[in-house]
Order: sequence, then structure tokens, then C-alpha cells
Amino acid sequence: MATDPVVAAAWEHAAATAPVSDGENIGMTRFSVCPERYQIPSRVIDLSNSRAQAGAARDRARAHGFLVYRDADAWAARFEGVMGDTGARPRVGEHTYGLFSIDWRQVPVETWLRHLISATDVPVRSGPSGTSRTAFDQAVREALTHWRDKGAFAACALLRTRLAADLTDPAEQLRTLLRQAVDDLGRDPRGVRARDALTASHFSGAPTQEAAARRLGLPYGTYRRHLRQGLDLLCEALWQRELHGPR
Repeated sequence: MATDPVVAAAWEHAAATAPVSDGENIGMTRFSVCPERYQIPSRVIDLSNSRAQAGAARDRARAHGFLVYRDADAWAARFEGVMGDTGARPRVGEHTYGLFSIDWRQVPVETWLRHLISATDVPVRSGPSGTSRTAFDQAVREALTHWRDKGAFAACALLRTRLAADLTDPAEQLRTLLRQAVDDLGRDPRGVRARDALTASHFSGAPTQEAAARRLGLPYGTYRRHLRQGLDLLCEALWQRELHGPR
């Protein structure tokens, strides 16, 4: 705190508003730098913030989270309703910084993320997908995993792809689209077993893959083969829609 006025301001704010208890900690994104675009809204800054959010989600002992930005007024407007402006304006060298905070003990990370998603109305650009194929396939798998949990599904990465850009109720409509895309695999006789494996695994309520295999009356190894095929077919179908829109 003697070295960095920003850290000192964060500690003083925490101590004055909601002190940290034994076993708790404070997290701060102290430096957020994109070359030639210092602290200007960008994908690098968004990624930095997402990394901080992921850290807060993993660390259940996190008490306060802080973000630090130099253009305090502009970022205060951007964070309105999302992060609190502490009012602190610590000065380091020639620059004054704004300090924005959230008390994770009062607002669970999952609740905050749902609010952030519903409050953000940023259209996805048309044209080629801004998501890599690897990241897209991972997002499809994540969405399937959380399909039965609406709260978790509302925070999944697939909602940030072009696939969901034109949906009026993205979370609910994307759940429906995902289920329909799985059902469509059965239109080809070669995809029937793949569809059944995906349905049993993610939509039927089977608690484990072993239970899903038993529901289908298949040996576990055979079930796993059909499941892998189903994931490959589903990701390819959705990727084509991501690139080209609905047929």
C-alpha cells in the first residue's frame, strides 16, 4: 500500500465499506493494457475483464473485485449498473485513476453475469464468424452440458457467437435451436444413433454417461462412439449456420 496509491485506495474502500474477513481476499485488475490502445474498449480489454470474472467465479473466498481505469468518467458511464464507482481517484505519477468495485459476497458471480448479459445489447457483426472453429466447438459442448440449467446456459459462450445475434430471446431461443439441431441429425439414417446418444446424454436427464448408455441399451464403448459422432455432426451443422446463417 505504501508503494501503490491505487492498491491503498482499494484497501481503504474495502475496509470502510465491508471489511475483509479471515480467509477472504481481494482481487484487482491493476493493469489492463492493449498495445497502442491503452485502456480503450477493445477485445483485449474484454478478455482481461473476462479473465477477472472467471477468477472470481472460481475463488469463492473472493470478497471484493476491483477494476482500475485512467479515463474514469468514460468508464463510469460504461460500467453503470454493472460495477460501482468507489469515487476514489488515486494519482500515480502524472495520471489519475478511477477505481470501480463489486462486493462478490453481496452479488454472486452467476447472478452478476446473467445481469451483464441481459443488460448488454451489442450486435454481433455480420460476415465471417469472429469465433475460431475450435472455440466454437467448445462453446457448443459447453451449451449442451448446461442445456438443462437455464441459469448456467444464459452465461455460456455460445450466446456470444453470431449464431445468437438475431435472436430476440437469445438464451431461450438458442436452447430451442440446439435441441432442434440435434433432432435434425435423425433425418439422415446414419445420424439416428448419434442423435439418440446426444439426446440421452444432454436432454433426457440421465445423471451420467453410463446411465445414458443403459437407457439406450448399448455397451458403454458403443454409446461413446455414437456420442462422439453426434458431437462432430452437430458442431459441423451449427458451424455452417454460424458462417452462412439459416438455410
